[in-house]
Amino acid sequence: MPATRPATISELAAIAQSDPDTTNNLELKHYLKRAETHRKAGQALVNRTTKGGAAGGNAGAGGGGNTGGAADVGLDLERAFIEYARAATLILEKIPSHRDYGTGLTTEQRNNLTLVS
Repeated sequence: MPATRPATISELAAIAQSDPDTTNNLELKHYLKRAETHRKAGQALVNRTTKGGAAGGNAGAGGGGNTGGAADVGLDLERAFIEYARAATLILEKIPSHRDYGTGLTTEQRNNLTLVS
């Protein structure tokens, strides 16, 4: 089977932006939970690549039965990038523009979100 090239940053960013759940029609808490879910999924994928490679099992998001090869580690890192990018988009762009951002969060919570940016 021929090797495939790694995705470019622009390709990964395009995939990350294809997340369908980025309108401001849902409650603010939904987007906060969603950002945390994406962050945890990205971290799980990174952990899987640093703890014995992809052979560590199917833990984390997108666990598709990797066999432990270098290509699998690369795919996990690409998936981690996508998950982190989705979390960042929510935290930096979507949540601050949400209709309830000013009233649904305390000043301290808003400050914590701005520390990320």
